[in-house]
Amino acid sequence: MTDFYPHDTIATPDGSGRLTLEVTDRWNTPLGKPNGGWVLASMLRTAMDHADVGRPVVAAITYFASPEAGTIADLTVTPVKLGRRVQTVDVDLACDGRPLARMTASFARDHHGPTQELGAAPELPDPGTLPDPREVGMPRDGLFGRVEYRMAQAPGWSVGQPSGDPTTDVWQRLDGGTEIDWPALGLLVDACPPPVMELGPLVSMTVQLTVHFHRLPEPGSWVASRFSTRHLADGFHEEDGELWDDQGRLVAQSRQLAILL
Repeated sequence: MTDFYPHDTIATPDGSGRLTLEVTDRWNTPLGKPNGGWVLASMLRTAMDHADVGRPVVAAITYFASPEAGTIADLTVTPVKLGRRVQTVDVDLACDGRPLARMTASFARDHHGPTQELGAAPELPDPGTLPDPREVGMPRDGLFGRVEYRMAQAPGWSVGQPSGDPTTDVWQRLDGGTEIDWPALGLLVDACPPPVMELGPLVSMTVQLTVHFHRLPEPGSWVASRFSTRHLADGFHEEDGELWDDQGRLVAQSRQLAILL
């Protein structure tokens, strides 16, 4: 079981009023940059640890530039409105005075209301029957060493034959079954290779990401995930995501705008 989550997402006071976060290469993507989901998870945890808020209901993050592994990032939490039902805060992430990302997130305490699910989880075989991609050539360093994946079949782009259908259905969980908390859901909506790669040899980077948080999965369970792209215009594309627990309940959903490099 990994020792790196949640440790790598915790910002600490440095004694002068600053909140700092070590930017590690343990969550790097194959592009050599820290994963945007890890950035979101770190900023979300910082808000939860250092502001008077409940559990997240929505977070929207805009990425200005990627942090560099080996640097120390500064995080600033600014309450916007700490209401009785909804608490909203901004979190800014910078390095050496250079702004890298801004997140606006809303939280709620002890809120209960009606629930009705009109969607359906992806139909995937039992994850225990599927191969570990790391056993058949998937890199073990960076992000892919921190998150486990199980797929019914290898994506076309990974074998040099893009399918033309930018949709991915996959089981995910933190390595070794580490418990998935609220920040981890923010990580997992952006932890898979982008499905737009099924349209050809394309490289994509997230510009803006919004996540809706519904509930937590049971500790140690796999999360059935579906990611899809339907619109590509002038080098920008959307990506919609849904995360479902192994009981068929939606735990989070997302939409991001990304740019092709």
